[in-house]
Amino acid sequence: MNRIASAVPGRIRIRDSRLRDSARHAALGATLAALDGAGQIEGNLLTGSFLLRYDAARVAPAVMEARVAAAVATALDPQQVAAQDAAPARRTPRRWQRDRRLNTWAKYGMLGSLGISLALAAAGSKKAHAATGGLFLGLLGIHMAVHRRHLFK
Repeated sequence: MNRIASAVPGRIRIRDSRLRDSARHAALGATLAALDGAGQIEGNLLTGSFLLRYDAARVAPAVMEARVAAAVATALDPQQVAAQDAAPARRTPRRWQRDRRLNTWAKYGMLGSLGISLALAAAGSKKAHAATGGLFLGLLGIHMAVHRRHLFK
C-alpha cells in the first residue's frame, strides 16, 4: 500500500496513521534524512505525516518517490517488504514520464475541446457540439485513468 499522499517534483508528502507513534515517527524521520538527495524534512506527529523537500534537478522525481516509498514500507511493514523484496517496481521512471506527458496533452485537449464545443453550441451546430463534447469526455477519461490511484483510494 502506498503511503505517499502527494508527490510533485521537489516535494513528497507522506501520511499514515501509524506515524503518530513517536518511535516510528522518529525512526522514519532519520531514515528519510539519510536518503540520497533528501533536503529539508518536516514531520508532524499529530497528523502522522512528513513533508520531504528535495532538488528535482539532481534526483528524478520518480526515483525519489520510489526511494521514499521503499523507506516508508520498510519502516512500517518490515515483514511485508521482506516477502516482496524480489518484486519489480510498478511505476518506472519512464512510465511516470509517459503518464505525465499524456496527462498534459489530455488537459490541453480538454480545454480546447470545451472552448470549441461551447462556441459550436452558441453557433447552433448541434452535431459538432456533441462530437466535441464526446472528445472532451474521452480526454477526461484519460486524465482520470492517469490519476486513478489518487481518485479511487
